[in-house]
Amino acid sequence: MNIDNLQKKIATPESRLQKNQNLINESYKEVLSGESYEDTVRAVDSIGALQGFRKKLQDIPFSSFHEVVEEMTTINRVQLSEEEKSESIEKLIIAMEERVGRMSPRVADLYMGILSEIKGESYEPTYDTTARKIDELKQKNDLRVLFSPHTSWGMKINRIETRLTDYLLGARALDKRDGKEMGDDIRKWRENELKKSSTKPPERRNESKPGVDPMERLKDGERAPSIWAIHPAYGGYYKEQSFSKWDNIRNVWTEDTYTYSDAETVPFCEEENATSGLVNLTMRAKTVTGKWISLAIPYTHGLHKIEASGKAISVQKDQNDDVLFLIEGNGVGVELNVILAPQPDKKFKSDLKSIRVPEMPAEFSEETNNKIEEIKSGKLGNIKKAQSLAFYTRSHIKYLAPKDRAEGDYYNNFYNTSSKGFAGAVDEIRKADCDVANTYFAALCAKLNIPVRHCIGHSVKGVDEYGASNINSGTGHGWSEVWDEIKKEWTRIDATPPGDSQLEDDEEQSEGGSESVPGDYGNQEAIGPTDEELEKLHEKLAKRREELSYTREERDLSERAGVEFKEARQIVKEINEAENTRLPNGERIVDALSLLFNAIVESRKSIASSYTGPVRKREGGEAIEDIVRHKIGVLSGDTDPLSREKPTDETKEEKIIGGFDVYIIGDKSGSMSNVVEGEELWKMQRRAEYLIFSSIHRFEKNLERAGLQKEDTLSIRTQGISFRGGGKDEIDLDKPLSTEFSVKDKVKMWHSLTDASGGNGDSEALGVIYEQIKDEIAENDRRGSKDSRLRLVVACSDGGYIGDEDLRMQDLAERIGKLSAVVVGIGLTNTAANVKEVMTTKYSHGDIVRDINDLPMLVAKYLIQEAVKLFPEKAKENAEQIIKISLEKFST
Repeated sequence: MNIDNLQKKIATPESRLQKNQNLINESYKEVLSGESYEDTVRAVDSIGALQGFRKKLQDIPFSSFHEVVEEMTTINRVQLSEEEKSESIEKLIIAMEERVGRMSPRVADLYMGILSEIKGESYEPTYDTTARKIDELKQKNDLRVLFSPHTSWGMKINRIETRLTDYLLGARALDKRDGKEMGDDIRKWRENELKKSSTKPPERRNESKPGVDPMERLKDGERAPSIWAIHPAYGGYYKEQSFSKWDNIRNVWTEDTYTYSDAETVPFCEEENATSGLVNLTMRAKTVTGKWISLAIPYTHGLHKIEASGKAISVQKDQNDDVLFLIEGNGVGVELNVILAPQPDKKFKSDLKSIRVPEMPAEFSEETNNKIEEIKSGKLGNIKKAQSLAFYTRSHIKYLAPKDRAEGDYYNNFYNTSSKGFAGAVDEIRKADCDVANTYFAALCAKLNIPVRHCIGHSVKGVDEYGASNINSGTGHGWSEVWDEIKKEWTRIDATPPGDSQLEDDEEQSEGGSESVPGDYGNQEAIGPTDEELEKLHEKLAKRREELSYTREERDLSERAGVEFKEARQIVKEINEAENTRLPNGERIVDALSLLFNAIVESRKSIASSYTGPVRKREGGEAIEDIVRHKIGVLSGDTDPLSREKPTDETKEEKIIGGFDVYIIGDKSGSMSNVVEGEELWKMQRRAEYLIFSSIHRFEKNLERAGLQKEDTLSIRTQGISFRGGGKDEIDLDKPLSTEFSVKDKVKMWHSLTDASGGNGDSEALGVIYEQIKDEIAENDRRGSKDSRLRLVVACSDGGYIGDEDLRMQDLAERIGKLSAVVVGIGLTNTAANVKEVMTTKYSHGDIVRDINDLPMLVAKYLIQEAVKLFPEKAKENAEQIIKISLEKFST
């Protein structure tokens, strides 16, 4: 492979990078440019559901877990080639792995286990509880549900809340408890040590010795005096100095020589923007004159100027671009102001001749050597190899915070006296803090001939009572920079294992922890689109939906119905208004029903094994399928003949309830022309029927897309009739019984349910439905086909039952009930108060809506009560939470 091709594989082409940065936008390009109204409707619903997913989880901690769920769902949903899918997953994994160090140990352990499952790699958890949790997630198909493109966002929320959140909260609590455990003697000793903490920036050091220190991190409730106060508060990595040479005799980081030059300054930012990080920073400290001091500067900023009460100041930078300064004088105390300005394009470059790999001899375990070889052969380029080595470091090494000097001295002595070398000792004892772990990481990089250098500085977070962030004796930190041979610059990689309290996200803090402040905390940017970008996409899709509904659906309605275009628009508008009907909590009824319906679709799938072949053993083949072919192949010298079966998984559906029919009987008697709150009752009734039929139709379409055989297993049908009197010719078919809710059906309903001026015909209409159900069951029996359908009949009445109508309604309800169907009689407003009493029987339900606007919610309640029967028995336990939530929403 020539060098140009190699560099192309190492550095993903910019177009491909940009394409993968926002797969959601990419996936909807075709919808936005297409002509399918149905596709835009599904797209708008899908983006809306994703926005709901984010909104529901925005106040729940452990957002990195949620983001992995979102991104893996998107990757699995988008049409990608195998190569593109692998690249997208790799990009996701690399970005998310870097967040591990910002989690508490047990939380990070599960996170790394889940990432390993995505990669298809084995992972040895640090904690037994993690191993059990991962097994549980796999055995209960939770990971499949969380990452599946066919699972609703509502179902994913349910799994996150019931399977992950409580566990992670418990894991974090245990980690916090471990960090707080401290005897009274240790606590007293630490109080005395804190009194000795420095209050001034230390003098420049030209070497750094890695080692563990019990006072390196403050415990909960401890305070150390500020060395630097930073205004406004700004956190993250503050780099002081970097070293590219390892002294294997003294176990220190150093440089052969230093070359210095005048430090450049950057202009003051006149138009600050806190949201984008464009803010000027002022760092204040007290120091003494006459000493060279290293200046800690964020990666996002550069030096603008230094002020020291008018004294002369010399500002230099070394060959690594690290800044140091000296205030002229002879040991006099002085107050110091350092002004930093944003530098978005800041890069750390080096003379190519000076780039080198540190010599770090070490004897590693067989496990580590195998991992080094695996990364060597499986990854291309310094950065990808180093990122994999960093992940190995974080998972292989446990974070160490010694409780006292004696414990710290024990580990430091072990590191420095081992015959295996410093890094070999770390590999053996598998415990380290930030600078020790990153020195170990550097040794792994050296094994793969990757130039790496060690950095020291501070990890800053939180804000004090004066609104400032602080650098103090408890913020010191060490990390690494790796040479990117393609971009020709140094890239920061922090291999610190989980458990460093100064690195943990604010969401990982216990109550009363540090307040979140802006800053450069590493790779914390969202992989997918921001909320603002997602809303823009939603608006584009909604606009396209509106355009297509105008040019296609409305014209289609006009053509089929033979009505003016204006009337067609009114029909579409009413349907949209109906579908936007909301529960008291603000949630759309169609969305609330979809949560349950999608769960039903998901529950009716099960995984069964099938076999394909013949294939070779190395291709995944197992049992020999064709012994003759196998024998001939072996005799001909083929050591792996094409003769074996390969197991695969396919989705199968259970043979259970075969379908669900919903019948709605509308009232077109004269009283339906009454006006309530400025609108005729018949209009409200029509809108309610549109909503119910639309929701059920979505359910049916989801079943169709799920690949279940509807005719044999589960079909959803709807029918609407209405009465305008007691004669047979006064019973109108508003919508025929079918699985469709077509444009033609919508137009027919519009005309059939428009206006009301007839008489009562409650029992006659119910009788039509009874005869229809009875005839269908009889026909099934005649053909020897078992009837296994659920049936729900909703009979609406505005004026209630007159004369002996009540007895006829009860008689028909009993007959229908004996056919295993359920009748619900609903009285529309107080004028039909007797409906509830008459229809509340052994075979039927009676209810009333005093406000007809509540009709959709009431019908939906009975719809849900019947729909839960569609869950297979063994799936009801997993769906219990969704069923409960759905029933509660419609019972208020």
